[in-house]
Amino acid sequence: MSSKLSLTEKLVLALLEDNPKGTLNANRISSRLPREAKINTDHVYKALLSLTSKKMAEQPSKGNFRIAKVTEEVEGILEFTKKGDAYLLLSHIVPEREDLFVPREFLNRALPGDRVVCTVLGRGKRPKGEVTKVLERAQTRVVGTLEVFESSAFLIPDKQNFPFDIRIQGKIESEWEGMKAVCMVKDFPNQSRNPVGVILEIIGKPGMNDTEMHSIVAEFGFSVKFPEAVEKEAAIYPENLEENQNWPGRRDMRGTLTFTIDPEDAKDFDDAISYQKLEEGKYELGIHIADVSHYVEPNTALDNEALLRGTSVYLADRTIPMLPEKLSNNLCSLKPDVDRLAFSAIFIVDDNCHIIERWYGKSVIHSQRRFSYEQAQERIVSGEGDLHAELQFLNGLAKKLHTQRKNNGALGFESDEIRFKLDDNGKPLQVLLKKRFDAHKLIEEFMLLANREVAEFVKKKHKPELPFIYRIHDNPNQDKLIELSKFCQLFGYKLDLNSEKNLRHSLNKLFEDLVGKPEEDVINQMAIRSMAKAVYTGSRSDHFGLAFEFYTHFTSPIRRYPDLLVHRLLQHYLLNEAGGYTAEQIEMIAKHSSNMEQKAAEAERASTKYKMAEYLQQHIGTVFEAVVSGVTEWGIFAEIIENHCEGMIRISDMRGDNYYFLEKERKVVGTRTRKSYKLGDLISIRVKNANPQARMIDFTLAD
Repeated sequence: MSSKLSLTEKLVLALLEDNPKGTLNANRISSRLPREAKINTDHVYKALLSLTSKKMAEQPSKGNFRIAKVTEEVEGILEFTKKGDAYLLLSHIVPEREDLFVPREFLNRALPGDRVVCTVLGRGKRPKGEVTKVLERAQTRVVGTLEVFESSAFLIPDKQNFPFDIRIQGKIESEWEGMKAVCMVKDFPNQSRNPVGVILEIIGKPGMNDTEMHSIVAEFGFSVKFPEAVEKEAAIYPENLEENQNWPGRRDMRGTLTFTIDPEDAKDFDDAISYQKLEEGKYELGIHIADVSHYVEPNTALDNEALLRGTSVYLADRTIPMLPEKLSNNLCSLKPDVDRLAFSAIFIVDDNCHIIERWYGKSVIHSQRRFSYEQAQERIVSGEGDLHAELQFLNGLAKKLHTQRKNNGALGFESDEIRFKLDDNGKPLQVLLKKRFDAHKLIEEFMLLANREVAEFVKKKHKPELPFIYRIHDNPNQDKLIELSKFCQLFGYKLDLNSEKNLRHSLNKLFEDLVGKPEEDVINQMAIRSMAKAVYTGSRSDHFGLAFEFYTHFTSPIRRYPDLLVHRLLQHYLLNEAGGYTAEQIEMIAKHSSNMEQKAAEAERASTKYKMAEYLQQHIGTVFEAVVSGVTEWGIFAEIIENHCEGMIRISDMRGDNYYFLEKERKVVGTRTRKSYKLGDLISIRVKNANPQARMIDFTLAD
């Protein structure tokens, strides 16, 4: 807004901007101005004429004014809100530009995810937009419940941000009534009150565990079933490799001690460790990864489906694999007592785990032992049981790797993971926290080592650099760091933002100081949200959180497509061949994989929320100790300490006073008693309601 405008002109212009499609006269504008402004109708009329002369307003009919039409048009993707309005996403295209708000009445039959052209309405910092053209329909998959009316049917979407019921085209079955289904939205015809779509899948009866889990999978764009062509390609392969078969061109590691360490209930084992002592002070450490690239060749049905999925999805009670079970759980899985094909990174190290020699290549291995994390940990701690000495030595090497990372400034993020103890019908009996042992950290450190070394090998192998896919983590945004620092000060903690080195040191000290404190989880989550998201790219190789200059994902090709791509590229480069992918193709795969990873994480969170609500349905009225985990104008969020189930205490349910929200101080305060609730406060809550299908939990204060 021009600084040459008078105060009256600024106020009048603001009211015109709030009414972008209508007209206002001087009397109506004057009535909307605050009395204390002491601006009469004559002043308003003169301001309107002045704005018109400056081409900031226009007068379509005598005495009636409106904001001057802006001819700017912008293109983007629409993202809907729960209220049915939308935003045209622009900030990811032009970082300095805010997304454009599009009110529901200006959507003109556009749908979530559509690529559209919007006309910008109004001026100033918060203009609105109106959809003028739909360039491309998103062909959105929507999950909902069917309502059947004789020969017609409508799908009522589960998600609130799809604000239209969908009229179903094609043959209608009476037994669809009340069933959960997946529909593909095709169009929103002119003169129609509803978009139209076709049924892709009938999922089942609402409220059933399988139905709700399949609904979550479909909601985020994944599928439980594999296409027939994919299953046919997988069926060609044998169930197992022939024992003692010769594998020309592969390093034979079958005579070297090799084992796996995984969760007790794991089905796919995509990494194994081998170990042997060499001459004094030297050791061979092998990190062996399932050679998925041997079975999944580029441009096959298997490859295309794996790329489409991008990742396996780990829900609260099941896994939706990236590859068919025959490969993911059997032929590629590094099971004990059978030969398996692997892609290996083998290091000769000294007592301090400094690398003396490196070797990368295809191998054949034979795992002699499968440990669960608990079994490996028992041997590390007690010094008893088979392979205890080897596990203890490897644990010592892992701790040295960890110390090296920490000294280089790696951040020590720790967050609790939740798992559920379920009955035979999938009903949650307990909510448990996954414990992290040294055995977990042992495997983690060796996988980080392999990922880092492979990335550095490719990055430095050739000039100009070879096309490759990396896993990067940007430096945090300064504004978010300042916000985090202010947040920590509310609890008495200080962050040093003067340099990257100081920041790393103070963040790690913060994480250490928080251990066991009530506010630990709240601040850890705030710190994680302050960091940039890790993503895939072909353009850079650095990772802020790990403090690595070079980093990729090499170690999980059964469940991550980028790892499969890394294996293909690395094998070509080891043979001094072209990689078979252009930099542009790799960047497209990187962006798609990052997007699918985000969707998988959202699906996993949705399944966890569903199970939490299902669990607390059995505990309506029960009192728990909790910590305030969020504060909004509608109420406070609280997280139960013993199981991390989170719910909301609505301000309307807070008795004994009238509470209001103080945004700057992140707390709600009672008008009369001045009683306040802020982030990190310990409180007692009572479970009021739990709705698994809506994935919502309501609490009330118990005190």
